[in-house]
Amino acid sequence: MIAGTPSRQNNFDALRILAASAVIYGHAHPLTATPSIGFFGNSTQAFAVKMFFIVSGFLIARSWMFDPRPISYLIKRSLRIFPALFLCLAFTVFILGAWLTTLPLAEYFANPATWVYGIYNAFLYPVYSLPGVFVDNVYPVAVNGSLWSLPVEFLMYLVFPVVLVLSRLLKTNALVVVFTIVLCIVSIYALRIAPSQPTFVAYGTALAPVLDTAPYFFLGGVFAVTRLHQTLNPAVGMFMVGAMLFFQPESPALAESVLYLVAPYCVLSFATAASPVLSRAGRFGDPSYGIYVYSFPIQQAVVHFIPNVTPIGNTLISFPFIVAAAYASWYLVEKRALAFKPRRKSQVDLGQTVLKKSVEIT
Repeated sequence: MIAGTPSRQNNFDALRILAASAVIYGHAHPLTATPSIGFFGNSTQAFAVKMFFIVSGFLIARSWMFDPRPISYLIKRSLRIFPALFLCLAFTVFILGAWLTTLPLAEYFANPATWVYGIYNAFLYPVYSLPGVFVDNVYPVAVNGSLWSLPVEFLMYLVFPVVLVLSRLLKTNALVVVFTIVLCIVSIYALRIAPSQPTFVAYGTALAPVLDTAPYFFLGGVFAVTRLHQTLNPAVGMFMVGAMLFFQPESPALAESVLYLVAPYCVLSFATAASPVLSRAGRFGDPSYGIYVYSFPIQQAVVHFIPNVTPIGNTLISFPFIVAAAYASWYLVEKRALAFKPRRKSQVDLGQTVLKKSVEIT
């Protein structure tokens, strides 16, 4: 997921860390064969991922508007995603997998599936199993179930600028808005009203998770490219959250429709605000991406050693190890990689003084 640099005068870092931590708690339920806690028809981890996509859509739109050079844009996106991913894959294959596999070490490394896992995932083609790893867990075989979202995220990086450029050629933001509305309607119909089995799969990724998360990326982007961002108000957002707690529609389609209307406003109202404490959440670095990509394999390792652990137990035991891995990733790879991002010689002031640093580093 998207991460940034520390010490910005907003709550983006705090929100991403919160969302990543929610993913840990959410994943602890299926990994321990415990029913997940639902919210508006979404599991905890699914809702947290949608929060990530809202923030990503908003900041990526701002980043493109700040510097709309395609090559520069792709380099920045790649530097943000791939270096930390490569380190995580190396850790998973050569340390965690080699340690926990039930196969002899020589057989583990001689098995083509070991290298398929590393190479395919390095190109964002999801492969979830390593030979002999976690085969006896209650959620067996899956080594890192979080990797499914990375190709979806990168696809959004490619699609959103195209829609935005076409909209700019028409000298109106209407195309972005219309595309987003159509995407929301298609998603609700395909996933909530008339779901079909089996689902379409391309590049190792099913269509269902794409349709489930893409609308939130575009909704975040709509707030960035229109005047909707001027309406963001944390107090109003808190009121909406309170109202949602008392209004839980039984219809899956209605529940998701309400989330489309409320979640982007609430998430971005909180993220763009500057709380005295929360705005300093990134002063030691941004561990959110690392928390996200390391959480699943570390949580699986906890289940491997403590098969009867509860979701709360899994979360509490895993959390310090996940955070340590995330900060190591930030300081060893992510922060260093971001130093190579291309910069504009003359930077245009978009009039977004509060968000400018967020735009520049995304």
